[in-house]
Amino acid sequence: MVNNHYKTWFFDCDGVILDSNSIKSEAFYETTLKYGRDKAESFVKYHKDRGGISRFEKFKYFFEAILGGKSFKENLASALQEFGIRVKTKLLECQETKGLREFLESLPSDSCKIVISGGEQSELREVFKERGIAKYFDGIFGSPEDKLTILKRETDNGKHKIPAVFIGDTQYDYECARNVNVDFIFMAQYTEFKDWPQYFKGEKVKIINNLGEL
Repeated sequence: MVNNHYKTWFFDCDGVILDSNSIKSEAFYETTLKYGRDKAESFVKYHKDRGGISRFEKFKYFFEAILGGKSFKENLASALQEFGIRVKTKLLECQETKGLREFLESLPSDSCKIVISGGEQSELREVFKERGIAKYFDGIFGSPEDKLTILKRETDNGKHKIPAVFIGDTQYDYECARNVNVDFIFMAQYTEFKDWPQYFKGEKVKIINNLGEL
């Protein structure tokens, strides 16, 4: 069985642990709507096309590229704060992905389980604790560090056990896994990456709908 094969499991959060991709899109839209509907819609499209990238980088892009701003430090800080408030509430209310707890409980007790997310780290830790799922993980990491930086650190520190796998639902997740030479499992049921069937065509990647299939 695959859950007995890997010694280290890296998990994305949105769309893998929580059914939260859509709420992130909603929060990005709601936070930037004050700048115009067209700008907010453009921003959501950018967000969906670049799943897995941190909110810090996305909002910076919004003010620099979409609004054409040159000095936006205060507006950026305000947007991040507003977005964080909206998202935390939604993260506490959204559903967990199908089969999550059953799968985590099926993993060997000596396996290492680490969350690597584009979400804000302290927010994630609080949400996981309040939802009662922090106990399943040996580490919960997120932005402002990007996923690749975190994954490189965690695979270079000698603490993780081989073989390792990363479960994600974006192109960026796959690129990160490939960059550090760990296996990748793409989870499709909750993803906003619409072109994944074509993207993974011919790639040696295991595709699942949800964790209940592992």
